[in-house]
Amino acid sequence: MSDYGARLGIDFGTSHTVAVLASPGEPARTILFDGSPLLPSAVCLDPQGRLVVGRDAIHLGLSMPAGFEPTPKRRIDDGTVLLGEREVAVEELVAAVLGRVFEEAKRVAAGPVTSTTLTFPAAWGTQRRDLLRAVAERTLPAVRLVAEPVAAASFFADRALPVGQCALVYDFGGGTFDASVVRRHTTGFETVATEGLADCGGLDVDAAIIDHLGGTVGRRDEASWRRLTHPSDVAERRASRQLWDNVRAGKEMLSRATTTLVHVPLIDADVPLGREQLDKLTAPILARTVAATRAALTAAGVADRELGAVYLAGGSSRMPSVGTLLHRELGSTPTQVDQPELVVAEGSLRGSPEPESADPAAPPVAARARPKRVALWSGLALAVLLVGGIALVPTLGDGPGGDPSAAATTNVPAPAASSPGTPSPSASAQSKVDSCVLGRWRLTSGTLTNEIDGNATQFHGGAGKVATYRANGTVTNDYSRSGAFEATVNGAKWRLVYRGSATANVRHERGYEYISGIKAKGTWYFTRNGQRRNSGPLDLLTDRAKYACEENSLTFYYSNGTEEYAKIG
Repeated sequence: MSDYGARLGIDFGTSHTVAVLASPGEPARTILFDGSPLLPSAVCLDPQGRLVVGRDAIHLGLSMPAGFEPTPKRRIDDGTVLLGEREVAVEELVAAVLGRVFEEAKRVAAGPVTSTTLTFPAAWGTQRRDLLRAVAERTLPAVRLVAEPVAAASFFADRALPVGQCALVYDFGGGTFDASVVRRHTTGFETVATEGLADCGGLDVDAAIIDHLGGTVGRRDEASWRRLTHPSDVAERRASRQLWDNVRAGKEMLSRATTTLVHVPLIDADVPLGREQLDKLTAPILARTVAATRAALTAAGVADRELGAVYLAGGSSRMPSVGTLLHRELGSTPTQVDQPELVVAEGSLRGSPEPESADPAAPPVAARARPKRVALWSGLALAVLLVGGIALVPTLGDGPGGDPSAAATTNVPAPAASSPGTPSPSASAQSKVDSCVLGRWRLTSGTLTNEIDGNATQFHGGAGKVATYRANGTVTNDYSRSGAFEATVNGAKWRLVYRGSATANVRHERGYEYISGIKAKGTWYFTRNGQRRNSGPLDLLTDRAKYACEENSLTFYYSNGTEEYAKIG
């Protein structure tokens, strides 16, 4: 293969799900579902026993309310959900939503979709994350999980936030609210503390407006208002749905205008609603979000003045009163974008995976800092290069002409005194090595996507590296004859070269390769038009990799590239 497939990023939300697709050599783009970037997360069981998703589910739910589940994410702990007369596993509901996204992604992608990044609430423990991962891996290709605040902060990564400084992510979505403190590292962000409200979101704002309408026009025609708020047939349910849609549209208009009209069906009244009224109606809800924000900052041990930035995510954060309130409470002007509901999904393809060892009983307060691995240099953000199950990440200097010795330090174990091919002492006889991969393989071609001067750029090359898999559960990668990865950007030729070797423990399960116990010795260097711009020691990290093995060919699929090997012994 000369190219690798598209990367899919999914924000599986309580009310809506958003997805983005990044094809090779192209900027990420939002996937549209029936013309909208927001796919309702709703699911409905149709008369044939099939699960229908999105707007189709909402439409079908008007006629079959007993089979309708509007927010599957909120049912994550319930095991099963009764839809009509059938008990449906929560996993099936989640799989239906993710499957709908994947089908649309395959339809619009220029080539195959080979990897997926799926976001999750930072406060979720191991059990919820494991369920989400298990469902996703049955539905989607090469899945990795990223915490929602990490994805949101990664979206804003091009804003000036120094390494080591903390930011607040204020995520006010359709059904929930989360306040998270994240710390920036050279490779991305980590969640330091988080506080969530499962019953505080845009739907609660809509409900407050409807309560207000009930106290005004509802008193004029109590019978019609009862039909709107407690519908008993299809016609009344449609009118009730129209009322909620009108309220949401009016609320959104007040983000752009100071007054609007909300039409109330059945009563056939147009009720004026002003921004000041909305602010009063939502004040108790926003007060709860501020209290949660304070709790997150306290748990993180971060004072208001120590915050480097405040990032807004989630569609409900668009309300002008949110930015005003946060500026008054924290003394910082929040960073806002035109479409905050897309922030988490778009940032998911840039975020770092969440640690697997997070405490299942508590949110990740005071999480351990990750090693510093990559620094931005000369406008180039170097993505992870995954090679034969071992990721090599050059640590770039701070600027053109900078001292390479000033690059961020690494946490690589000291290389063994024996030859590079010596197995790691921690290798286990219990290691599960796929017999197909045993032997020696030579890399024939590889791809890698980096960002140079703001442009996503695909590098090709690397041929010549030799990977040797052994039955004792170790693998050695020898880069002594590895070719350069090359790309031309704006007329300049960039080359990335690796030399040296690394040995690690290896196991294979369910089509994935896992490595641990790495010992490495070697260097890397980067050149632009033949001039060496930076260099340093190999910096290794582990990352599971999707692989496909045949008798004489071995292929790895990564989030940012592929590798193809030929058997040599």
